[in-house]
Amino acid sequence: MSGKKEIGGYFSIECFHTPLYHSNGVMLNSGRNALRHILRTCGVDTLYVPFYTCPVVWEAVQLEKCRIIFYRVNDDLLPESDLPHDAFILYNNYFGVSGKKVEAMAARYPNLIVDNAQSFYSAPRGLAAFYSPRKFFGLPDGGIALCGKNTAENYPLDTMSHTRASHLLIRPDLGAPAGYAQFSENDDSLCGADILQMSPLTLAMMGNIDYDTAKQRRLENFRYLNEKLEPEKLWDLAEDDVPMVYPYKTDDPELRKKLISEKIFVAAYWPGMDSCCEHLRQSVLPLPLDQRYDLDDMKRIVDNIKEK
Repeated sequence: MSGKKEIGGYFSIECFHTPLYHSNGVMLNSGRNALRHILRTCGVDTLYVPFYTCPVVWEAVQLEKCRIIFYRVNDDLLPESDLPHDAFILYNNYFGVSGKKVEAMAARYPNLIVDNAQSFYSAPRGLAAFYSPRKFFGLPDGGIALCGKNTAENYPLDTMSHTRASHLLIRPDLGAPAGYAQFSENDDSLCGADILQMSPLTLAMMGNIDYDTAKQRRLENFRYLNEKLEPEKLWDLAEDDVPMVYPYKTDDPELRKKLISEKIFVAAYWPGMDSCCEHLRQSVLPLPLDQRYDLDDMKRIVDNIKEK
């Protein structure tokens, strides 16, 4: 949009101007492009990347013609072996519950880049961090980079978010399965996309989010699932950890299918290039616990897991 501000006419999506999280960051069109921005501004030519991460991360690094050296993580989601002290290292805040691990990694490796795609509320640690707010909220796209060089003026403005919002509108009327094809198509449209400034639509939608209520609901649901499913397991959450999901470990290979058959949609992270990825993919079920759901919904999840 350009020229004079429009006054009057039909309404667009409402924007209530809720203060944004990470408003001092570079607001871009996707999390993967936020990583690309960091690689550019920090002059990274070689990056250590965990096998256990989303493949779009590998693609983003390759688009910047950056060399990838893969490393494995163990069952505690930490590197299996020591990494070079001064190397640029990408590390995930897995499931939004790994803040203490991020703190330890940042203290050890000065050039740590933190993938906070699964941990929207976490403060930036290390050299740089990036976020994917659509993993936490109903948004068509968007990413945030925090790397000390917070300008996006050289990037054009994204004005196509409206073409990636169809699944958000279909689900309330027709349910998740009816909009899944559009969700996948809209997600695929971000692959290989140029780095752009976050669109006015996505910024407007982010201004409608009740961030504090969403945070409290996620934490409440997490505590309930932990108490009912794994009371002996004490999660050592960082002060600002707000889970994306509950990572439930299981040795039941049929449990995921069972939950999905009961309309409890459990994702699978991620199709990997290494045996450690497949082991974690099969044994860790990311149970939904976000702000759309209350304790009755959590009870339904627990009952289905415990039902023989």
